[in-house]
Amino acid sequence: MQIEIKNKLNEKELFRIKRMKEVIKTTHPHGHKEYLEIIYLTQGEGMHQIDHHRFPVSGNSLYLVMPGQIHNWELTAIPKGFVVMVQKDFLLGHPLYDTLFQTFPLTFSSGYRLENATATFQGIFESIEHEYAARQSNYEAIVQTYLLLLFNLLKREAHMDRSQPEPPLLKSFFELVAVHYKSMHEVAWYSGELNVTPKTLNANCRKFLDKTAGAVITEKLTAESKRLLLYSQANLGEIAYELGFTDPSHFNKFFKRQTGVLPSVYRKGIS
Repeated sequence: MQIEIKNKLNEKELFRIKRMKEVIKTTHPHGHKEYLEIIYLTQGEGMHQIDHHRFPVSGNSLYLVMPGQIHNWELTAIPKGFVVMVQKDFLLGHPLYDTLFQTFPLTFSSGYRLENATATFQGIFESIEHEYAARQSNYEAIVQTYLLLLFNLLKREAHMDRSQPEPPLLKSFFELVAVHYKSMHEVAWYSGELNVTPKTLNANCRKFLDKTAGAVITEKLTAESKRLLLYSQANLGEIAYELGFTDPSHFNKFFKRQTGVLPSVYRKGIS
């Protein structure tokens, strides 16, 4: 399978908003190398796969496709909504840059159901669309402000409270993962270093992140796998060994399980 790279932005274009094409379609897996895609649907049915996550498509749903992620649609009803494309450089110097592109673990998940805040979110996208179309003075800063509001509301919808610092246990866990994720892939090793049981570490991760400790390690390993495949000149065997896999075939299985495609296909299609 060939992965298509879809760069919908023109050269030097940092931002765009458009309406979702009102077409029932099934797309092949494809990715975006350098920009974030935000899709907000007011109606639609089917499935939307982002890496290894499958989300039911419905009205009042929002999806985030991060740079390097692979996604595809299996639509069974006409969709309506908005598609926003944000180059990373559009947010340079803005608080969202670190939140979206530099924070580990990832702050936001890939899919949201927003039934309880339909008017609010639709109003934000309509306001962004208006600013983009009018392009009056300082419109880019105003769009950035709407984006900040959007992501703060997503935190509220997901009941995420990052105003308080993470518990010391998780802070120590993140620090260990950042240093050892290439050589140590097992939760038991990290819990041993932290003098807690794997069950305790998982419970803390679930409470604060809504994911397991193993998912945190996997997320970091997957992100680094993509970075090396995109930007390094190392061959697949060298990348596998650098990431702590004793055999390239194990790396192939891991990467396909996380993204749906083999690393060779990912590198060829999205680079």
